[in-house]
Amino acid sequence: MGDDKPFGCKLYPLSYNPKNKSFYFDADCPLMDPYIDSLQDARSDASLHLHSAQQVILQLEKKDPAFLKNNHAVDKMYFDLKKIHSTANSNNKKTSKKSLHKKATT
Repeated sequence: MGDDKPFGCKLYPLSYNPKNKSFYFDADCPLMDPYIDSLQDARSDASLHLHSAQQVILQLEKKDPAFLKNNHAVDKMYFDLKKIHSTANSNNKKTSKKSLHKKATT
């Protein structure tokens, strides 16, 4: 499918909760630890992926907030989501490894 994937598929392995404006990661994905670790590098694939997702989410929050809510609801049913805590800003600048950690959500 290449780049013609639906946004929910492009977002994976992340999930976005519009209620608390937080990102979650599918804990069953074997890339979770390397993904989070590589967010330290603003040029990494993970950082570029997150930045791209943030840009689309900003648009969807204005144009289709129901989609974001429904997408996260589906993700919660299918995935074991772990909240990603980050001090990274929307410009995706370098983030300290100490500022990133995983926390199980209920």
